[in-house]
Order: sequence, then C-alpha cells, then structure tokens
Amino acid sequence: MNRHPLQRLAGALVLAGLTALATSAHAAPIKDSLVLLVPDNADLASWQVKVWTDTAQEEGYRLQTMTDAQFLALGTTSAANIAGLVVPDSAHIQASDAVVAAVKQYANLGGKLMLVYDAGALTDSTVYAPVKSRFSDLVGVDYVMYEALRDRVVGFGPVVGTRARLDSLSLPPGKYTPWGTVTSVAGTAAAATFVPASPADAGGSKHMRPAIEERARRGVDEGSANVRRLRDQTLRNLLGLASNPVAVTGTPVTITSRVSTASPAITQHLGDNVLNVTTLIRTLLQGTSTVNVTGTTPATDKQLNAISGYGYGPIDYFSYVTQGTFPGQVYLSSPDHGLVAGVRPTGSGKVMFVNLPLGYFKAIGTDSAPLHGFMNLFATEQVGLPKMSMQPRGKGGLIYNWHVDDGDDLLTDVKTLLDTTSVLKRGPFSIHFTAGHDVVTLGDNNGMFLDTNAKSQDLVRRLGNLGAWAGKLPVQHELGSHGGWNHDLYGLGANETNQATYLPWLELNFAAIERTTGKKIREYSAPVGNNPTWAVNWLENRGVNSMYFVGDTGAPGVRSWRAGNRLSKALWSYPIVPLGKYATFEEFDLFGISDATSGQWLIDLQDFVINHRTNRLFYNHPPGARGHLPALQPMLARADLLQLFGQFKWYTMGQMAAFSQQRLATTWSATTASGLTTFNASHPTSLKDQTWVLPRSKFGTPFVTSGSATVTADSNEWVIAANGGTQLRFVAAPR
Repeated sequence: MNRHPLQRLAGALVLAGLTALATSAHAAPIKDSLVLLVPDNADLASWQVKVWTDTAQEEGYRLQTMTDAQFLALGTTSAANIAGLVVPDSAHIQASDAVVAAVKQYANLGGKLMLVYDAGALTDSTVYAPVKSRFSDLVGVDYVMYEALRDRVVGFGPVVGTRARLDSLSLPPGKYTPWGTVTSVAGTAAAATFVPASPADAGGSKHMRPAIEERARRGVDEGSANVRRLRDQTLRNLLGLASNPVAVTGTPVTITSRVSTASPAITQHLGDNVLNVTTLIRTLLQGTSTVNVTGTTPATDKQLNAISGYGYGPIDYFSYVTQGTFPGQVYLSSPDHGLVAGVRPTGSGKVMFVNLPLGYFKAIGTDSAPLHGFMNLFATEQVGLPKMSMQPRGKGGLIYNWHVDDGDDLLTDVKTLLDTTSVLKRGPFSIHFTAGHDVVTLGDNNGMFLDTNAKSQDLVRRLGNLGAWAGKLPVQHELGSHGGWNHDLYGLGANETNQATYLPWLELNFAAIERTTGKKIREYSAPVGNNPTWAVNWLENRGVNSMYFVGDTGAPGVRSWRAGNRLSKALWSYPIVPLGKYATFEEFDLFGISDATSGQWLIDLQDFVINHRTNRLFYNHPPGARGHLPALQPMLARADLLQLFGQFKWYTMGQMAAFSQQRLATTWSATTASGLTTFNASHPTSLKDQTWVLPRSKFGTPFVTSGSATVTADSNEWVIAANGGTQLRFVAAPR
C-alpha cells in the first residue's frame, strides 16, 4: 500500500516515541492499554494493523503498537511493563526465533497474551517451522503441522461453542444457532473441508479471499410483506398466472404503555421468559409495589451453538487443524478440525489462543463481531483494563430500524399502527422511507409518491412530530432514507459500475423526504442490503453519519471495512442482528418461526445490550410489525419498565453515531503512582455523557478530583459518567 509522505512521517514519529518508551529505564509501565506487537517494518496504515487500532477505538480500549525491536529491548521486564500483549493475525505472520522466545518469556513471567491464528507461522526465512508451530508448546496443542498434513493443515467449517461462551464473546442472541454434538477427533471426518496453504500463503487467507469477499457482498433484506406481494404479482403477470395476493396476518391490538410509578426491584441480568412478561407488566399496572424480575440468563445455558449469519445459517471459518487435548478453558471448537479458541495458564501468566484470522475477517470479510468479541474478552476478563464505554453514561440499548418500502406500508400499515396501537409511541426509533412512485417495476405506481401525495406527507410528518403534528407523539423518531426512489430496481440494480444511473435515484429520495420534513437526513438504509462503495462515499459527503448494514452481523456500531479498505471516515455502520438465518417478520412467516420464538429472541436481545452495556440494531417493516404484535408487545412493554428504572434506553442510529464520533475526539490516560491510578480525560468541546467503566475486581471506589462526573456501580463494574465540561480527573486504588 502506498502511503502519503505525511503518513510515513507520522508513523516514524510514533515508532520513535515508542522506541524511547521501551528503551528508557525510567519509562512508565504500559498498564492502561493493550500492546499490539508488529514487525519492525510494519506499515501502521495497512489494514493488517489499522483494523486492530480501529477496533480498540470503537470498543473504548487504549491500544499502542510496539515493534519487535522495542519488545525485545524490554527483556525480562516485558511482563511487568505490558498489561496485555496481542500478537495479531495477518500483520505478524513472520517472526524470528528471538521474537517467539521473547513472547513465550513474556507469558511465562506473568504476562497476559493474546496469540491470533497465523502469528509467527513462518520463520524469518519465510518457511514453516519444522514439525509444528513454535508456539505449540505455549498454546498447549499442536498446529501449523505442514510437514505432516500438507494440504490439510488448514480446515474450513463451522465454529461451535456453548451459549454461555458465545455470550462471553459479546455475540448477541441470534448470531448463533443450535448445533449437534462436536466430535473429539480433529481432521479425520470424511466430509471435512480443507484450505490449501503453503509458505507463500501460510494461513490460506490469499486462497480464501475471493470466496470471503463474495460472501461479504451478499445482500439479503428483500422488503416488506407488501413488496413481496407486489413482486409475486409482477412475476405471476409475466407468466400469465392468476392473482394470488399475500394477506397480512394477525389482528391489530391496542397496547397500553402506562406503567406504575412504583419502584420494583429489578435485577440487572434479567433473562425473562417471553411468556411471563405480560403477567409481569399486568402485575405492575395493578400497583404491586415490588416485583423481582428473575430468570435463567444466557450465561448458564450449556446448549451447543454455531456462529451463524443472516441468510447463511452456520458460517464456515478457516482455522488451523489442531491435535492434542487443550489444557485450559475452551471457548470455541471446530466439529472436524479441533481447537478454535481457548485460554490457559502458562507459567505465572495466561495465554488466549484464537485460531481464527480475526483481523482478516473484519477487514476482508466484513465480519467484525468475532474480533470485537475476543478483544473485549481479553481486555476485560483476562487483563482487567479500564475502558471508555461505547454507550452514553454506560447505558445499553437497542436501535429499532423501520423500513417503509412503499405506499401500502405507509398509508395502511403505519397509519393503522399509529391509530390503533401505541407501538410508535415508544422509542425513539429510526424510521426510513423509500419515497418514490414505484416499488418493483417502473410505472407500477405502488410507491408512496411522497413528493406529491398529501396523505403520505401528512403521515411522514406525523411520525416525525412535525408541523401540525408537533408534540402529538411522546417521542421524537429520527426519519431517514431507505435507498433510491424505487425499492427493488435500486436494491437489485445498483452496483459498483453504474453510479451514473442510480445516483440520481438516491438524490430524488433524499430530496423528497427533506422537502417533506424540512430537516436534513443523517440516517440511511440500503434496500436489499445493497450499498455500493460509491453510494457510501456519496452518503458521507452529504453529511449522513449512520447506516443500517447487512454486513458485520451481530456487531455493535462500527466503521465498516470492505475488501481491505475502511468504507468511511465518520459514517458509522449499524449491523443488523438476525435470528439465525432470518431477520424480519416476513422471513419468519415464510420459514415457520413462531411469534413465541421471535418474541423470546427480542427479550433476550434486550437483556444482552443491558448486560454488556452495548448497542445492537434489529429491524422490521410496518406490515410485519402490524401482523406480529404478540411478538413485539412483551419486549416493548418491558422496555417501558426498564427505562422507567434507568436500565435500558432506545437509541436512534443518528444519536449513536454522533456520540461515537464525539467519543473518538476524547483523549484519556491512566497512570499509577503512590498506590493510586489517576485518570485524566479531555475533549475540545464537551465530555458530557462520556463514560468510563472499571472492573471492580481491579479497582477500588473511584473519586472525582477535578471536573464533574457521577460514579455508580453494579456487582462487577464502576461506572464514571461525565456531566459536562472539557476536563475530568478521577482516581481509584488498584487492587
């Protein structure tokens, strides 16, 4: 990758500073951040490095890069000076014997090590080490056994763990699907699949790149029940078949949103069964003063599940075939190829081995959830680092994204929901419109005609609390654009080569919505999940700060990558969370997923964002919501209760993106001296709602010594939320 001279200069200055840090006898230990080990000649702007620094920023951890030379200079003091060391995939495939020995020494002397996939797979002579990886003894299983396995050194297939372990990896309910018994013998099943690898492609990543990129490009969101009906009718007309319209199922139900002002005691880790929620809410409405919300949380569930994706079901990943019994805690396993991830003690330290190319799957595969999950697990549970919360005031919440695809969606389904239910009185939600005249074909006239139809304009303003409707809804939804004018023609037709044809459709859609609302749009969702790179660039240049995304499924808000390039500078993606292979009520209907099942998934997803202090997005269309109120009602009513007692919050995409971008402008550090760790934070305009989370196992009670912040706690964490100002200082005693 070619770099601008200023980039090279900046990189050189960073490396020079780190060299001084590593070689100074009086340098402060790096105890408030992770350290990413990179080769001496590493390009810090390459995707292999930047995908890790990006992820640390997005998750709220401090991370520094350190070269091999700087690490070797620390000698036997490395464990005392580095809180957590990451040796990444893709960026550090080649390593000298000296570096391998120094990494082992670091772990054995008490360091916390995260060793990822092909790190050190090749010697400094660019060949595989004889027999097996030089890290095999440290990890506890044999891998990279090229001499013995040759074309079977890398396996390809599903990745499985218990629900409890997947939850600890920050994978939300619906990002995994039930799996059968995992076999104990690696690499011997007749149906097992393998990836060609060689010293020129040590982990098979180059060989797999076309397939992984193609998987990342696939879009799934195909539209509402009304769009499906219109598409089906168009096809039947072309074939000369009789009409066979699809009816919207279910009966609209009025939902009461009033909640008692009593103060029920609610445990943070909830785990309600969907069947019990209605009874719980009814009890509260009748005035019972104390109700304890209890249940079995995902963390106690032992059922085996495979990591899955929208439209795919279980996803195949590649990992090295391993042999031997792992002497530690297994997090993930391959049914055919052995250990995928685990943690074990070594000497007086610990090693977390992740046998997946985490950085590669985020940067090349647009699949960032595994990297985010393992970074969180390592930094929080293994290293015990403080972090800056990705949530305002550390409060977890959901983004509920509505796609209003056509005229019926708006004029019939949205109107019914507004008139007869309180669904759209909750939120705020992110509500996006396809505003044109047509939906499936040119001239079908099934669109909402937003630029000319007074009824459509009135309903959009009603949703947005605008004009004559100002103040009529108790919430302020955020209105955005759903693609380009014609749902199907844009969604199925736009590609990387036809910007001239389809950009005007995007412009028409934005203009019609903004004329109706009088507000500039900052949210976007792509129809059929189809979002060419040129469209992303246009969106960001126009001031859009957030977009719905069918890649990176199961992840929180991220700055997405595609084919080794970050898509944007400040435009944040909000990936959908599916329910296994499917994600919206129309799909649930087609594939036999009951309201009880989808309703339980929504309850579990609500728990997940609360317990992990994070955000996730789910979406639907108005006819799907209208037809499946029994699935939605328990979660929405429960959200009322949880919000009342400060445990949950609805966010819009635009709100979260603005906060996330502000968070990136915050600088902070933690230094320890005289038995106290001092945290200093600053922001050029305001620190309001920026929040730090400290593990109680590592820190005593924090005290604010300068600036304004509120300190709260749960059983595991201290939460320090800034109230405003541009400077904040607080202290805590490390345990």
